[in-house]
Amino acid sequence: MNYEDVLEKLEAISVKFETYDDYPQAAVNNAKRAIKYKKEKGTSCGTTIGWRRASQIASKSKISRETIARVASFKRHQQNKDVPYDEGCGGLMWDAWGGSAMIEWAIKKLKQIDKEKLAKVGKRGGIKKSPKAPKSKTKNPNPKGKGTARGSAKTSRGAKVSQADLKKLQKKSDDFNERYKKKLGYGVTVGQLKAVFQRGLGAFNTSHSPKVKSPTAWAMARVNAYLYLVKNGRPQNKKYTTDYDLLPKKHPKSKKK
Repeated sequence: MNYEDVLEKLEAISVKFETYDDYPQAAVNNAKRAIKYKKEKGTSCGTTIGWRRASQIASKSKISRETIARVASFKRHQQNKDVPYDEGCGGLMWDAWGGSAMIEWAIKKLKQIDKEKLAKVGKRGGIKKSPKAPKSKTKNPNPKGKGTARGSAKTSRGAKVSQADLKKLQKKSDDFNERYKKKLGYGVTVGQLKAVFQRGLGAFNTSHSPKVKSPTAWAMARVNAYLYLVKNGRPQNKKYTTDYDLLPKKHPKSKKK
């Protein structure tokens, strides 16, 4: 199996995850122009993957985060983007990948997507720090009620959350376990994340940062803080110890000894 076959299989798998099609019309037009030239003039430029990408963009198909990352990485060829179609492959393939409009969108979109993720992988495979959870000492001047919402990590059902939030938590759990479970020797369950999330909702009623207006955002920040704790063996904020009881048994901070 060659490299292109591997990429094709990876893309087929990635369509099961969240996809995006909000790239600019200019990118669609660029890809269509390149395809039209190929059909009318013929060319040996590009690879199967490259022209498949052109077809995706031209039809404004939904693309995965992995595909967006490949589009963003195509920026390395920008020095050839002004080569006329009939004088070389640079300009033709640049447009086939959506041109500058698509590359710039992909770079920004990738940052937007990864900003919502629990951790990022650096160029050398190292793990970059996740954003800290907001501080929670500021009292809510108009609390709607009190709640500890402790939940349970002993069941996959965990605490009750909306279907939309459950989908996000499931994705966070899947992403984390795919990246770190084998390396750490333990992972996280959706039940754990649901319990942490519900505790965050309860905590929002009694204290939260003025910068955070949404209970859901506050709760999700707590989930991210928990994932950082599981991944790194310690909390990013030393005062965050309230979810130690949910940690996997093998975790150094776990109370399940």
